[in-house]
Amino acid sequence: MTLKEVNNKNRKKYFDAIILAGERKKDSPLLRRVNVPAKAFIKVGGIPMILRVVTTLLSSDFVKKIYLCGQDQELFRQINQIAKLIDQEKIIWIDSEKGPSLSTYKALKASGGKRPVLLTTCDHALLTPEHVNFFCKRALEIQTDLAIALAKLEYIKGTFPQVKRTYYTFKEGKFCSCNLFSFMNKRAFQAATFWQTVEAQRKNPLKIIKRFGYTWALLYSIGQLTLSKALERASQVIGCKAEAVTMHFPEVAIDVDTYEDLLLVEKIASEYKKS
Repeated sequence: MTLKEVNNKNRKKYFDAIILAGERKKDSPLLRRVNVPAKAFIKVGGIPMILRVVTTLLSSDFVKKIYLCGQDQELFRQINQIAKLIDQEKIIWIDSEKGPSLSTYKALKASGGKRPVLLTTCDHALLTPEHVNFFCKRALEIQTDLAIALAKLEYIKGTFPQVKRTYYTFKEGKFCSCNLFSFMNKRAFQAATFWQTVEAQRKNPLKIIKRFGYTWALLYSIGQLTLSKALERASQVIGCKAEAVTMHFPEVAIDVDTYEDLLLVEKIASEYKKS
């Protein structure tokens, strides 16, 4: 290996990041309960969730620029630190589209695909630089197009037995999404395009199942589909290679969808602050 090849191998690869901060429901029970104009403004530990996520990403070893997808830039500028970062162009504002998939694709196009792009959400209030560093490092190591962060349900429940999470059952066990994805190259943009199709057909799940094949759906339904085989099939359908990154941090799978989630996240954040 030449000196140039060694230097290229050792050179850190930086990521852009996308934060989805749009509102699916403008009048949700959670927003009414906490009396804030948008989910991103819910405070955890006295800090708006969006600011917690932004600070975490920029404090990591990998993220240098953030594309923030929201519905009202002037509203978000009311958070002084956010306004300052927008003015410094460390945050690039993206007007949200109708759904998260369209917003993601719009932000990916704006990024240009020159660097890998990390995707997360504004309600990922327990996300830390350690989580981001671990995920980005593994995403680079596994040499894939699309990296998906997953955590085992039994591991999450072992630490937080009261938590309620959606999970997927494979032969190896039950896995939860961690709301962390990485589009490693432009090929991975096809995943966002496929996501748009899924959102458009969400009221007709049979059409989605048909895309993957009934045999695969049957194997999944009886618990005989392995995660690796599922990702292999997903890669064929989506048109880019998808791989999982198993996260060993149970809190990284917890976001804020309900008031009960918020109470749990507040409790965890306060305990971590004490330690």
